[in-house]
Amino acid sequence: MERAESTTEERATGRGERTLFDQAWSELDDALASDGPDAATEVARRRWFDLLAGPVPDRAATIQGLPRGSLTGRPLLALLAGHTDPTTLPHRAGGLRRVGESTAALQDTGPELRRIDRAILLADQAQVHLALGRAQSAAAAARGAATELEHLSADDRRNADTVSGLHTHVGTSLLYTGNGGEALAAFERGLAHAHPLATGPSLGNVVMLALLNARNGDGGEAREHIRTARSRARQLRHDDAMLLSVAEAILALDDLDQDAAREHLADAAVDLRTTPHWMPYAVTAATLELVCGHPGRGLAHLDQTIGGRGAEGRSGAVRAALATARAVLELALGHPDSAEAVLERDAGEVEKRIGSARVQLFLGRHGAALQQLRPLSNAVLTTRRRAEAVALEAAALLRFSDEDRVTSVVDHLGAIIERSGLLLPLALLPAADLARVTHALAALGYGETLELDRIGALVRGKGPDIPLTPRETAVLATLLQHPSHSAIAAALNVSVNTVKSQLRSVYRKLGVSTRDEAIAVALDRHLLVERE
Repeated sequence: MERAESTTEERATGRGERTLFDQAWSELDDALASDGPDAATEVARRRWFDLLAGPVPDRAATIQGLPRGSLTGRPLLALLAGHTDPTTLPHRAGGLRRVGESTAALQDTGPELRRIDRAILLADQAQVHLALGRAQSAAAAARGAATELEHLSADDRRNADTVSGLHTHVGTSLLYTGNGGEALAAFERGLAHAHPLATGPSLGNVVMLALLNARNGDGGEAREHIRTARSRARQLRHDDAMLLSVAEAILALDDLDQDAAREHLADAAVDLRTTPHWMPYAVTAATLELVCGHPGRGLAHLDQTIGGRGAEGRSGAVRAALATARAVLELALGHPDSAEAVLERDAGEVEKRIGSARVQLFLGRHGAALQQLRPLSNAVLTTRRRAEAVALEAAALLRFSDEDRVTSVVDHLGAIIERSGLLLPLALLPAADLARVTHALAALGYGETLELDRIGALVRGKGPDIPLTPRETAVLATLLQHPSHSAIAAALNVSVNTVKSQLRSVYRKLGVSTRDEAIAVALDRHLLVERE
C-alpha cells in the first residue's frame, strides 16, 4: 500500500493543478516584466498556492535572475526564488535555509511587512519545521501565522484563496503536531473566510474537516463535508482527493467494512515519502490490516513508513500520534508488555489511559482497567475516545458485576454506537469481553439496530501462562466463599501464612493484584471446573 495507482478523477485533478500552476506563473512573469517586482508580489499574494502547485524550481528562473536588491523587502519573491521541498532533500539544509531566510525577513522588515505576507512566511516555516521533525517549532510558527490571520486588513482579506489556504496549512501543521482542537478551529475559520467554495484552497478546509471528523469518530459531520467536497471534484487538488479517500476508508473501517476500506485506500494515490499527509494514510492502512486479521503486516507497514520519513518519523509528535495504533497492533499480536511500553513512552494522557485500560483488560485485571478509566469520566473526549473508554468500562464491569451501574454503562455505550456508527471500539475488546458486551447490548434492545452479530474480536484475550498447582486451585476455589485469609486457612486446615504465600503465587500466575480480579479471571478461564 505504499503507493497506489491514480484514479481517472485524480489524474484529472493533477492536470487541473498543473494548469493553475502554469497560469499563475505566467501571470507572475508577465507582471514582473511589465510592472516590476511590486506587481509580481501582488500576484504572489493573490495566487500563492497556485504558484506552489507544481515544481517551483522549474519556473523560478525569472525571479532568480533579478538583482539581489530587487528581492530585498519582497520576501514572498525571495521565498519563491529559493523554494525547495524539504521532504525530498538531502534537502534538510535547504529547508533550514528557508526557515532562516524567512525568519530574517520577518525581523528585518518589521512592521512594514503586510500581515498576509507575515502569515505566508510563518505558515511556510511551520510546514518546513514539520517536515524536519521539529514539532514544537512547527506549532509555534503555525500559531504565529494564525495570529496574523486574525488581524488582516480589508485589502489582505481580498486575497480570499490565499487566506483560506493559509488557514488550511496552519490547521494541518497544528493537527500533525498533536493539537487537534486548535486545528479544528483553524479549519473552521478558513471555511468562514472562504467565499463560494469554488477553488482548491477553499476546499482544503472542507477536506481537512472531513478527515478530522472521521478521525474523531464524528461520522455524520465527516460524511457531510465529504459530500460537499466531492460535489466540486474538478476543483480538488491532488492531496485533497487523497485525503477524502482516506476519510472514507476510516468511516468504512468504523463499520468494519474491510472491502470498502480497501477500495478507498486504493483510490488514494499517495507517495508516503513526500506527502505531508502520510500519517492518516499510514494509520488507516495499518488499521485495515488489523481488521483483515493481519496485525503483523500492519505494524510492519507502519514501521516502514516511519523509517522512510527520516527525522520527522522519529519526532515526539509523530510517536505520540501513532502510539494508539502501535499499541493496539502490539496487543493484537499478543505483546501486552510492548503495547504498555509504547503507551508509557509516547502517548498523550487520554490515549495512555485508554490504551493502558485495554492492556489491563487483556491481562485480566479489570480493577486496574477501571482505575485507568476513572479520571476520564468527566474529561472532554472525542466521540471515538469516549466510545473506546465506555466500551472498556462496560467490559470490565461485566466481568464481575450485574448491578445497575453496569446496565447504565452498557446503555450509554449502545447510545454512543447507535449515534456514531462506531463498531471498531467493540471489535477491539478481547473475544470473551466482546461476547459479554454484545449480549448485554442485545438485552437492552440494541442487537438489531447495531448488527452486533457481525462484529468479530480483533484482539484475543490472554490465556494462563503457568498452570496452577492443585493446592493453589483449592485456595482459589475457597476464595470464592471466604474473603479473609483466616477463613480460607480454617477451611483448608492450613496456616494463614501458607494461604498468603499461595495467594501471592496465584495472583502472580494469573497476572492480577486483587481478589475480585482473581475470581473474575478464574471464572472467565474456567479454572475451577473439575477435570477428568
